[in-house]
Amino acid sequence: MFRNLRWQLTIWFVLLTMAVFIISALFGSWIFKTTMTNFVDRELTVLTNELIPAIDIVNDQPSLKRWRKKALNGPYRYLPMIQLYNKNGDLIESYGPPGVPVLFSRYRRAKTEVKEETYHIRVHSVPLDDGKNLIGYLQLQLSLKNFDGAIDNFRITMALIAPFLLIGFGTAGYFFSSKAARPVEESFSALQHFMADAGHELSTPISIILANAESIEADMSESDNFKTRLETITRSSDRMNSLVGDMMLLAKMEGEVLLFKTNLVDLSKIVNEAIIDFAELFKTQGIQLIEGPIQPANLNGDVESLKRLITNLLQNALRYTNAGGTIKISLETLGKQAKLTIADTGIGIPSENLPYVFDRFYRVDKSRSRAAGGSGLGLSIVKAIVEAHKGKIEVQSSVGVGTTISVFLPLK
Repeated sequence: MFRNLRWQLTIWFVLLTMAVFIISALFGSWIFKTTMTNFVDRELTVLTNELIPAIDIVNDQPSLKRWRKKALNGPYRYLPMIQLYNKNGDLIESYGPPGVPVLFSRYRRAKTEVKEETYHIRVHSVPLDDGKNLIGYLQLQLSLKNFDGAIDNFRITMALIAPFLLIGFGTAGYFFSSKAARPVEESFSALQHFMADAGHELSTPISIILANAESIEADMSESDNFKTRLETITRSSDRMNSLVGDMMLLAKMEGEVLLFKTNLVDLSKIVNEAIIDFAELFKTQGIQLIEGPIQPANLNGDVESLKRLITNLLQNALRYTNAGGTIKISLETLGKQAKLTIADTGIGIPSENLPYVFDRFYRVDKSRSRAAGGSGLGLSIVKAIVEAHKGKIEVQSSVGVGTTISVFLPLK
């Protein structure tokens, strides 16, 4: 699927690039032609201005014979065809390379481009007078054969370059499309894993619910078993409901919609409340909850989200700490940050697993987590809450020693 996506991106890249190249080549050809035409017109204008003072009036007609004698004494430097016409439009004198013996314009300083099957010329025509009456015309013709050759060479060069550009852009397009498609592949892969894990997590409580429901239906007469089976259904439903709630909460937190109502919060108050709430549970599990320094820490945040953060961290520590172990919670202020630390003496996390502990549904010990009722989303939600509060979270752990999670949040 993604290979096809790469090829599609490559083809689109090449097509768009070639379209830009063709448009650029056509525009460049037009610019080149316009520039050359302006250059030719300037040269013809300069030559016209040089010739007009050299024109003599002989028998009421213009003549360049005297100029011709002077011009022939040195190398002939005029490439255009120089023509003189009488006032009736008849050619009376011509100098230079062969031209077309036709007066193309009788208007004042006309500039014309004439293209026929046998010639392509640029023409400048200037009416001549003796101060009172029209006596003839001066016309300069310059062949554009070399000019056309230069434009053709430009177009041929562009056409020859095109296949190499096509290959080059195709190769580059495939390379960059691979890079562009990589985040899509990774996102799709993550979505596949997410759907697989979510399906696995949901399938267990659903199977339990269905099994117990079918059993109740089959044993309607055994009323004494109803209560136990209904309790099992309720627990599985609660677990599934909790998992779905965590998934929805995580999706909202990682979306672009702001779901927090920020207020000035004393984080130490939330920490102390969590210690009180968990005291009995820790006692029941045979785990000692140690209260470290709890310093006042005022910050802008959402109370419910911060409560969820601390609750998830304590539940996670409790889940991976055996009876007889300890869990220490502390809150300190370091400069402009509040540092919340929860350190346990649990089973620890292997170093190769540390980069993934905040991934959705990731568990180091999957069998233990499921047995303890964990959904695999607790730390993902914690990270999302921390990032929503512009903070950061760090994990340090050693197998058999324990895990320390530190949360840094900006103070008010």
